[in-house]
Amino acid sequence: MRLWTKLALATALALGMPVIASAQYKDLDTALSNLTRGFGDGDTQAIVSGMAEDEKVQLQFQGLIDQTGFYGRDQATYILEQLFSKAKPTGFVQQHAQKVSAEAQYQITGQWSVAGGARTLYITLHNKGDKWSIVSLKSAGK
Repeated sequence: MRLWTKLALATALALGMPVIASAQYKDLDTALSNLTRGFGDGDTQAIVSGMAEDEKVQLQFQGLIDQTGFYGRDQATYILEQLFSKAKPTGFVQQHAQKVSAEAQYQITGQWSVAGGARTLYITLHNKGDKWSIVSLKSAGK
């Protein structure tokens, strides 16, 4: 790396400028941990950290919020924050996980506890370049 590039990077960091980071989970353990924390405690950032910046994520939370469809990271963040303020999550327990190698996907089913009852949560992750990103988040009532 050239000296001027190092100086520019050091200056940017010193001034508090954001550094572009990859928004995907580095491995399945990280993904599962963040998703458990995200849906268990209502931690939007734990979930959004697994959304690729250049892709859309399918969100479907029937009976909880009206927005259903495919959204980018910023929109998904806003929708998840609305969801958590209304649903008030109290826990998430993974019940089943299955790797689908042919599709480079990992499908997770879990029990999601929210104010007003329990729901089944379906999460699909996609592997791309040794990183895992969220493809869809769906819930169904019990």
